[in-house]
Amino acid sequence: MNPIKKISQALLTIVLVGGWLAAPLALAGQSAPQRLSLSEAQAIVEAAQRDAASKNLQLSIAVVDGRGDLIAATRMPNARGTTMDTAIGKAMSAAIFGRPSADLAANSTSPLYQNMNEATGGRLRFFRGAVPIVRGGYTVGAVGASGAPSQDDEDNVKAALAAVGL
Repeated sequence: MNPIKKISQALLTIVLVGGWLAAPLALAGQSAPQRLSLSEAQAIVEAAQRDAASKNLQLSIAVVDGRGDLIAATRMPNARGTTMDTAIGKAMSAAIFGRPSADLAANSTSPLYQNMNEATGGRLRFFRGAVPIVRGGYTVGAVGASGAPSQDDEDNVKAALAAVGL
C-alpha cells in the first residue's frame, strides 16, 4: 500500500475516533465557554487606558477573541503610530498560543512559530506585553499593549484584567 495512503487513513481514523470520544462530553452537558463580548472588550480597553494614564504612559491597547480576531482597540493620544500594529500582534500571539506573549519570545524563530506567523500574514508579535483571557479553562481572547517598555505594557494589561474581574 502507498505510504501516503497509509498516513491518510491513519489520520482519518484519528479524527473519527477523536470525534467519537468527544461526543459523550457534548451529551453530558459540557459546553464551550461564553465568548468574550464587545462590552467586556471595551471595559478592558477603558481599564487599560485608566491604568496607563495614571502612570503617564501613552499606549495602544488591543483586545482579540480566541482566534486572534480584533474586538476592540484604541491608540491613546501621543502614542506612536506603530504601537497599534504591535499591540494587536502581541494580543493575537497570546490568544492563538494561549500563553503570555513574553513566554513566546524564546521560541519565536522556531519553524512552528514562523509558520504560524506566515499564516497570519506576518502579523504576530512575539514580545512581552500581552496575556490570554481564560474562561472555564479555555482561552477566549487576549489583551495586548504597546508603547512603553515591554514590562510596563504587560503590567498594564494585567492591571486592566484585574480591574474588570477577569
